[in-house]
Parts: sequence; structure tokens; C-alpha cells
Amino acid sequence: MKIPPEYSISDEMLLLISKIEAERIYLSSLHLPFQLKENIQRVSLLKSSLFSARIEGNPLKITDFEFGAETEEEKKKEIFNIADTTNFIDKKIKGDRLTKDMLLRLHRLVLRNIASDAGHFRSEVSAIFNQAGVAVYMPPPPTQILKLLNDLLVYVNSEKEKFPLIIAFIAHLLFEKIHPFLDGNGRVGRLLISAILKSKNWDFAFAVPFEEYLDEHKDEYYFYLDIGLKNTNDYLEFMLKAFYRQIEKIKNQIDDELSKENNPFLPPRQEEILNIIKDQVVASFDMIHRRFIEVPQRTLRYDLKKLLDRQLIEKSGETRGRYYRIKK
Repeated sequence: MKIPPEYSISDEMLLLISKIEAERIYLSSLHLPFQLKENIQRVSLLKSSLFSARIEGNPLKITDFEFGAETEEEKKKEIFNIADTTNFIDKKIKGDRLTKDMLLRLHRLVLRNIASDAGHFRSEVSAIFNQAGVAVYMPPPPTQILKLLNDLLVYVNSEKEKFPLIIAFIAHLLFEKIHPFLDGNGRVGRLLISAILKSKNWDFAFAVPFEEYLDEHKDEYYFYLDIGLKNTNDYLEFMLKAFYRQIEKIKNQIDDELSKENNPFLPPRQEEILNIIKDQVVASFDMIHRRFIEVPQRTLRYDLKKLLDRQLIEKSGETRGRYYRIKK
């Protein structure tokens, strides 16, 4: 495996990199209300974690997830672990050289309370299978893992490539091909992108949940990963496009929120509840619960309390006969 693979910075890549950099400067310059900025970051982190898990087959949807709550469900633990690891990267990695110990730490956090081999490189032969159960890729044997990771980290920590995003995406491709763990390679590999950007002091004002785009275009994502070592330019253009599209999505959301009066950026389920109340004019709790039949009632009451606290809605009546309407 050649590290790094052969690639060149095409005109299309330069255009995407310049657009991303322009948006990075623009978003960093915004003086947003504290609550709006906090909610955007919170939802972006949720999306990044949730969609990274969905790429690997986690069935949860964004409306199923109550950020910050404790859970014993393994599917939700996967998402909490990714979110916690993202926060760890944000707080602990800043202009630092990345090491194998850091890769093991990320893996240990991602698979905490899920897998017994969390924080350990694989010691057996592995394979990547398609949905039909056919092996489509055989990663290098365990005896080569440390050497390949050393070569990868030399590239990551060098100044050979001047564009941090290119380094991060190349590293993600190589990490997935090395496949150093039995489980969690996809989740850790996508978190590696964030870790590298932080190590290069290349920050965005908000987390960029480009995993949402990758999940929505999963077949393309896997296709470009599959051909990435041979057609690295095509892979890089796809990843830059994914990153840029999600930045545009965040920017458009911010612009929409700033254009609204007294309508702050809300978590997805609370926004959906608010829209239900707007559409119905007057809505009972039972009516709202029927739209979220799988969500616990106490969680919906928490959402309604948050909307009441922000004075976006008002209530009338007693517990059983209580109704909600938009606050005038």
C-alpha cells in the first residue's frame, strides 16, 4: 500500500477548497446570539454522531434521539460514544501530533461499554463484506498494521500537503484500507478527519455534520472508498463536495433563523412539535403523542416544557385537558 497514494490538486478541488475556506471565514465572523449558537452546535454534533452510526447500520432516526439523556440501549450508546469522542477531540487535540496511542484512545471511547476489544488493534485476519455476505476487500494482515499506521502518521504529521482537508480525507481513505480494528473502523476513521483538522488548527465555528451527506449518498461513499487508492482524485472531489454541501446547509439554516423574529434554532423534534402546533392552531398532548408514538411521553413533555420556557408556545387547561398553542 502506497502512503500517500498518488493524487494531484485539480481545479475542481481548488474551487471547492476555496469555497469551503470562504464559508469558514464567514461563519467564524458571525456574532450570533448565545442560545442560537449553542443550539446549532448541539444539533450539528447530534447529526454528526447519529449519521456516522447510521452509515454502519444503526437504524435510529434523529427524532428518536434525545441528546444528553442516559440510556442502556446499545444502539443509542453508539451515538453517545461518538458524540463523547467528538467532544474529546475538540477539547484535547489542538495543534498536536497524532500518535498510535491517540488512535487507540479514540477507538476505546467509540466502543466504550460495547466491545471487549475496545482500544486494541486486531490480531487476526479480517475482511470487508458486502450486503450479500461476499468478501469485497481483504485488509492487510495484522503483522503489517503497525508499520502501515506509522507511515500514515508520518504523512499526517508532516507538512508535505498544505491543505488540511486533503490530508484528513487521504488519511481517512488509508485508515479504512488498513482497517486496524475488528470493529469500529468506519466510526473511528470519520472521527480521524476531525482529529486531523484540529491537529492542524483548522477549525470551524460549528461541527460540520458531513456524515449526513455520506449517509444520504452511502452507495457513492462506499464506491469512492473502494476505488480511492486507484482513483484518489475522484475520491477527494467527492469528499470535498460532501463537506461543502453540509457547510452550505448550516449556513442556510443560520440565515433562515436570523431572518425569523423570535424563532430560535431548535433541536429537530422540538421544531417538528412546534410546526404541528402551528398547523393545528390548538393541539392536545395526545395529538402530539400520536405523531411520535415511539417517543416516551416524559420525553415529549420535556420538549414541550422547553418550548414553553422559550415562550414559543403557551398552554391552557388542566393536565388531562391541556392544550397548546403558539404564543402571540
